[in-house]
Amino acid sequence: MKKFDKIVIGSGSAGSVIASRLSENKDSEILLIEAGPDYPEIESTPDEIKYGYGKDPSIWARTFGENSQFSWNYFAKATKYTQNMLVPRGRVIGGSSSVNAQIFLRGLPEDFDRWASMGNNNWDAAKTMPYFKNVENDLDFDGDFHNSEGPIIVRRWQQPEWEIRQEAFYKAARSIGQPQSNDANDPNSTGVGPLPFNNPGGIRWSTNFGYLSEARHRVNLTIRANCLVRRILFDGQKAVGVELESPAPKRYQNINEQNYLPRVTSEIYRVYGDEIILCAGAIGSPHILMLSGVGSKEKLKPYNIPIINDMPGVGENLRDHPQIQVFWKTKDELIQDRLSPRIQVGIRYTATGSDLRNDMFIHPMGHAPKSGVYLDTNSELTGFGMVACIYLAKGSGSIGINSSNPHDQPDLNYNFLSEEFDRVRLREAARMCVDLGSSEFFKDVLEGVINPEIEILNNNDLLDEWLLKSARTSHHVSGTCKMGPIEDKTSVVDQEGKIHGLTNIRIADASIMPDCIRANTNATAIVIGERIAESIIQS
Repeated sequence: MKKFDKIVIGSGSAGSVIASRLSENKDSEILLIEAGPDYPEIESTPDEIKYGYGKDPSIWARTFGENSQFSWNYFAKATKYTQNMLVPRGRVIGGSSSVNAQIFLRGLPEDFDRWASMGNNNWDAAKTMPYFKNVENDLDFDGDFHNSEGPIIVRRWQQPEWEIRQEAFYKAARSIGQPQSNDANDPNSTGVGPLPFNNPGGIRWSTNFGYLSEARHRVNLTIRANCLVRRILFDGQKAVGVELESPAPKRYQNINEQNYLPRVTSEIYRVYGDEIILCAGAIGSPHILMLSGVGSKEKLKPYNIPIINDMPGVGENLRDHPQIQVFWKTKDELIQDRLSPRIQVGIRYTATGSDLRNDMFIHPMGHAPKSGVYLDTNSELTGFGMVACIYLAKGSGSIGINSSNPHDQPDLNYNFLSEEFDRVRLREAARMCVDLGSSEFFKDVLEGVINPEIEILNNNDLLDEWLLKSARTSHHVSGTCKMGPIEDKTSVVDQEGKIHGLTNIRIADASIMPDCIRANTNATAIVIGERIAESIIQS
């Protein structure tokens, strides 16, 4: 039986990076496993994956919305008031980098210095920020903070390209004192301006396009798509392989005019490797670990899963950016360009009374459905919204399991807005959105605010209730296998991604972040992939 040198589980923002980097060594046999489909060429990639905007204003909602064929379609509890919050995560080559909104923001220097203060000194800002520079091909900026030779293409919409509501949003923000921010990836930036996107020409420049496309020709890289990882195999405390489920087409024996198509069944296989690198994401990685017997024995015991390593931190410390959307109806006589981008500009600011710089984020949302839910694919796209997010929440949630069956979704409890500090900041943000939309710059393009109603905005208790019922994920789940020293019993991996107490296994994805960064997580996940790959190569 063939044995691989490295088995990488998950082809997302970090996994594709690691597989590409490790396969540069021609003497190393690499297996990359992906649960979703593979699209080896840009030309053959479906429009929903290929294009981030422009083909159709609902294209992203169809990709990231409920029942998408490219998503895990998780459901979660958001707050004490809400059940069944949709949590889309990419189930396709490139992972969530193939289905996301393409905002390519970096974390702040303070985020990584905070990681270092938690016992991860190799991840401070001085050591981490150069990797952000190296991964990008920035079409707008150069100098100390940027690079034009990296694998991920980054650009910004220039002001003459801004859609009328995006322009109004920018002017309204400047009128209330928000500073001008031409480059949101400058580590000292704050305020309002164009956001960086990895979508040159409207193409979502995923890690599939940026990394795997440069590595696919290598004969030592094997990519197996449509393979579900059931569990990791251990010999004692040593990881030795992976049990996976792969579809196997079989034809019916009796072919007739009513019954002639092939049917697809699944077969279970075991593959072995010298080292396993788990890159299944902040939901997938802890779920696979728990199914494999790595996690809290209290969580695993009810499902008769043999304990390999009792680790209470697996699935805990779930971090994200809680968000709400304020919604307006647009003027009927104003026709919105259906091919214009939904997001072009945004504000990063510090909440009143907060000592966390840029702990809040607001961006306009064009082509908003009448329902006010931007992933809704059923409503007519006639409205306008503003999305407000807490970019460094105090509260955290957790992940558990519902059964030992890998086809059953994990138990997701985001526990949003359980902390008063989070509710206070999001209250202010909701009111700030309404003030922006009420400014003179929107008078010719928006009618009155629809949701939330004014009487709700003017009452803290009613507004808190609305927030708790409206809050949802920003799709930036992280922290569920957090990095930290072994003395920290809530940590799961060390600074090189090695799981405490186990051998021949690492984790490299957003799950190892000790806390969320004050930015969208895609760029940071790519950097995690680069750093862990470098650690593996040097070991």
